[in-house]
Amino acid sequence: MIRLFSLALLAMSLLSGSGHAQADPDGEPRLVAALFRSNWCGPCKVLEPRYERVMASYAEAPLERVRFDSSFGRRGALAERASEEGIRSVYDSVNGATGFVLLIDRDTQDVLARITMEYSDADMTGALDYALEIVSDREDFGL
Repeated sequence: MIRLFSLALLAMSLLSGSGHAQADPDGEPRLVAALFRSNWCGPCKVLEPRYERVMASYAEAPLERVRFDSSFGRRGALAERASEEGIRSVYDSVNGATGFVLLIDRDTQDVLARITMEYSDADMTGALDYALEIVSDREDFGL
């Protein structure tokens, strides 16, 4: 029993990070919040006002906001932007879909959350906090 408790305590101490994701040495935050939208997208019209409202409280957070607007069919330019942001493989996997935000670990290309119009403000805040914590923990462990 004591051994189990000791292991649990060790795991908790290892998992407790600073709570803040760091920026990469080149100055880019590791966490990317990528909005996939278009003018003709109904779910976008529901999601975007909520997303903007929630993101206002993350202005100082170590994350980069990227907007992929496919309203004008510039897929080549958008793909180029995704490459510049270091998230090209995730962009390609989306295949032109819109109406959501992906929280992406730029270093691993892991999608940590997919925020849709069904998310409340509290759900979005929870997803953002969770993603920031994961990235922070990964950096603390050198991952």
